[in-house]
Amino acid sequence: MGPPEGGRKVSVPETIAKVALGEVGVRETRTNGGARIEEYQKATWLPVGAWPWCAAFVCWVLLNSRIAWTKTFVRPVTAGAWDFERWCKAQDYSVVLKKPHRDDIKRGDIVVLVKSHIGIATGPPNKDGIFSTVEGNTNNGGAREGDGVYAKTRHVSEIRSRIRFAA
Repeated sequence: MGPPEGGRKVSVPETIAKVALGEVGVRETRTNGGARIEEYQKATWLPVGAWPWCAAFVCWVLLNSRIAWTKTFVRPVTAGAWDFERWCKAQDYSVVLKKPHRDDIKRGDIVVLVKSHIGIATGPPNKDGIFSTVEGNTNNGGAREGDGVYAKTRHVSEIRSRIRFAA
C-alpha cells in the first residue's frame, strides 16, 4: 500500500499515477538535460548525461511512490524502456508482466511501448482503445525523444507489454 491519504491507504498503482501526474509540465532546459531531468537520471545506474530519459523518469516515479522494496522486490534502476520487462521478470509476485497485454490496461500500470519508449498509464482504454499516460522525454507529438514530461493519449496498438503492481 502507498502512503495514507485522508485516513485511508492508497493503492500502489494509484500512488504511482499521482506521482507521475504531479510531474507533468517539467521541461528540459537543454537537450536531455536540466536540474529536474538530472533528478530522474539519478534514479538509474547510469551517470547523469545527455541521454534519453523516459525510463529514468519511470524509475524516479517508482522511487518516489513509497513502495516497500525487499530482497525479492527491488526497485528498477534501468535506463532502458524494454529492460523493464527483464526487471519485472526478476521480481517476486509484487509485479506482473503481461505480454501481449490484450488491452488490459489500468491506472498505475507501466506501459512499455513498441517504439522503445515507456510511460505510466493514468486510465484504462476507452471503447476505441485510447488510454491516457504520463511520459517523460516526449513532446506534444508523442515522440520517444522529446523535451519534457507530458500527459498523452495512446492507442493500445502502441503497447509492447504492461507491468502491473499488486494493489
